[in-house]
Amino acid sequence: MYNTSMQTPPAHPANQPLRVALVSDQPIYLRGLASLVAAAPQIDLVGEARSASEAVQLCDLTRPDLFVLDLNSPNGRAREVVKALRQRLPGGKIVLLQETHENGDEPDVFQFPREIGEDEFKAALEQLRHNLAPRPFAPAPVDEDELDPPIRMPLSSSQLIPYRNQELLTRELVMAGRIQADILPEEPPVIPGWDVAAVLEPARETSGDFYDFMPLSAHKWGLVIADVTDKGMGAALLMALSSTLMRTYAARFPTLPAFTLSTVSERILSDTRGGMFVTAFFGVLETHTGRLCFANAGHPPGYLISLKKGRETVDRLARTGMALGVSEDARWKQKSVRLDPGDLLVVYTDGITEAQSPSGHSFGEERLLEILLARGGSSAQALCAAVLEEVHRFVGNSPRQDDIALVVVKRDA
Repeated sequence: MYNTSMQTPPAHPANQPLRVALVSDQPIYLRGLASLVAAAPQIDLVGEARSASEAVQLCDLTRPDLFVLDLNSPNGRAREVVKALRQRLPGGKIVLLQETHENGDEPDVFQFPREIGEDEFKAALEQLRHNLAPRPFAPAPVDEDELDPPIRMPLSSSQLIPYRNQELLTRELVMAGRIQADILPEEPPVIPGWDVAAVLEPARETSGDFYDFMPLSAHKWGLVIADVTDKGMGAALLMALSSTLMRTYAARFPTLPAFTLSTVSERILSDTRGGMFVTAFFGVLETHTGRLCFANAGHPPGYLISLKKGRETVDRLARTGMALGVSEDARWKQKSVRLDPGDLLVVYTDGITEAQSPSGHSFGEERLLEILLARGGSSAQALCAAVLEEVHRFVGNSPRQDDIALVVVKRDA
C-alpha cells in the first residue's frame, strides 16, 4: 500500500519546498530513495507508491510537484505510467529512473540513469526545486584553484545529465566511504591463535562488495565476503540489505551456513524483485579446532593454502550452489575443511582476478596464487597489502571497472 500524510497542496512558489512523490516496485530501492529525499533540504516527501496503480491513486490524492518513477516492469509499463501521470498532473514534472538513457521528446519528463550517485541525485532535486523549467546545470561550488574550469552541460526537457567534475566525484567517494564504514567492521576481529586482515576498495562512488565477521559463540566466528552483481545506488542498497540479512540469519543458524544462504536468498527475492543477485562465500570457523564449515553461492573459489614442511598445497573452496537472489528453488550444499597451524584461508571478489591491464589482459587466479604462495609466510595484513600492490601495478592507469574485496585468515604456527 502507498502511504501519504498530505492532501491537495497549494500552488508551488519558487521559494517553497518541492513536494515529491516516489514510485518504485522494489521495496529496498524505494526505501533508499525515500531516505535520500528526506535528507535533501527544502524537499517534502508527500507519498510513496509500490506499483503503477498505486502511483495513479497517489497522484490524485497528493498532486505533487514532482514524481520520481522507478518501474522495472516489462513491456514499456513505465511509459504507460508516465502518460497516465501527465494526464492527471498538468504542469507537474516526472523524473524517470532508467538503466540506460533512451532518447525521447516528452515534455516535463527528465531521464536519470538508475545508477546516479547520491550527491548528483540531491543536486538535481535542488535544481528542480529552484526552477522546474529547463536551464543549464550548475554543479556545487568548488575550489577553482584546485580544479580545471567547470564545464556546463545543457539541460533539455527530456534529459538531465548532471556534470561530474573531480570535486563532485571526490565527495561521492567520501560519502560512499562513510556509508561503507558504517556497514563494514571497523577492524578485523582479534582472535587468539589467529591472524585476520581484510580490505575493500570501491571502484566507484558506491560499492556492491562487502565482507563481515560475526561472533556466533565462544568458539565460532562467521565469515562472509560477497559481491552484488550490479553497480550504482541499487547495488549499494542491496549490499546493505544483504549484509544485514547475513548477520541476522548467521546468528540464528550458527552451524548451518548453507541454510543461512538459502534464507538470505529467499529474503532478497521477496524484498527486491529487481533482477540483481549476490555471490557470496560464507563460512563458520571453529577457532579452537580450526574446522571451517562453508557454503559458496556462485562466488569465486576461496583458497585453503598449506605450507607444511616446505610443501605447498592449495585446496579450492569452490561453488556449492548458485548466486543468491536468482531462484526460489535454489539450494546450497555445505562442506568442511580444517585449517592446521600455519595454514592460510583467502577469499576475495572477482574485482581482483578480473582486473584489466592496459593491454586488456586479466589479472587472473594464477597470478593471485603466485603472490599468495610466494609470501605465504607473511602476516595476513602484509598479504592483503601485497595483493593490492600487485593489482594496482598490473592495472596501471587503466580505469577500474569493479570493486575489490579481500579477506585473509591465518592460523598461527
